[in-house]
Amino acid sequence: MKAGHHIVSLSLGTVAEPSALVVVQPSTVFSEPDEDGRCRPLESHFAVTWLERFPAGRPITAIAARACELISDKRLANNYTLLLDITSTGAAPAKVFEDRGVYPKAIDLSSTAEEQAGSSKRVPLRDVIGAAQVVLQTARLKVASELELAGTLVADLTAFDPKPVARNMDLRGGRNADLVFALAMTLWWGDKLAWDDDMSKRGRRRENYGPLAWMGM
Repeated sequence: MKAGHHIVSLSLGTVAEPSALVVVQPSTVFSEPDEDGRCRPLESHFAVTWLERFPAGRPITAIAARACELISDKRLANNYTLLLDITSTGAAPAKVFEDRGVYPKAIDLSSTAEEQAGSSKRVPLRDVIGAAQVVLQTARLKVASELELAGTLVADLTAFDPKPVARNMDLRGGRNADLVFALAMTLWWGDKLAWDDDMSKRGRRRENYGPLAWMGM
């Protein structure tokens, strides 16, 4: 993964549920160089650089337009991954983005077994929530306090109950879960990324979280 990469996650709601957009910038801490001068990634950290919530019933065309506005910012420099949570909507919204020349990775969190489903990927919801819990419990997440929804995200994370997820119950209709799901997808995806070999060869640690909250400027 290139330095400065961002993970943009959009959790789509319904006419009765809000949607949420979360942008996270991952970074990696590397080991000291080995005898061959190579470093291996030790762990990943995540900085939340943008949070946005869309009211229930907001048309997907309007949500896509806003998301595309954010990812077109020159500071992303086309160095991003867009994750689209289609659990509540099905795969149709992905076409709205594709018509704009943006190709998201559509993810369905409603399945209990990971498998390919056409152009989308089915992933167990509990796997995504579990990966996010590990990041939170190991203090590898930073949220810029100046973000308008920072307090809301923290409150929603605190109130979120993962126990039903462990019992394979679908929480898509859960209260105030849109930001939680959008964030969880970024953390799950970020922890799965394979780091660029070229970066590992540089023989240095990288612990830079980058500038925060620039997307609102």
